[in-house]
Amino acid sequence: MIRARYGRRSMTLELRGHAGSAPKGEDLVCAAASALAFTAAEALRDEGDRFFPRVVSSSGALRIACEPLSGSRKACRRLLDTIWIGFELLARDYPACVSAEKED
Repeated sequence: MIRARYGRRSMTLELRGHAGSAPKGEDLVCAAASALAFTAAEALRDEGDRFFPRVVSSSGALRIACEPLSGSRKACRRLLDTIWIGFELLARDYPACVSAEKED
């Protein structure tokens, strides 16, 4: 199971585990979660003048932290809020494969 956690106040997104809905390389739920996470990381990197993203990954785990620069806290949170909707949809549609926990 993929365990996704969004710390809204701390502006962090953490993922752990594997969906396990199909064999490795064929798991569409895992691919969807990965696409959401990589989109978040790249979107934050693209805003390098407003955000300082910290991305740490290892096998089966990813942590993204957004450190806003020059008063861009709202924009950083908005971006992560948008990505988080995708994780909530995955958890709703594939509850055996994805759990989503949001901390305000």
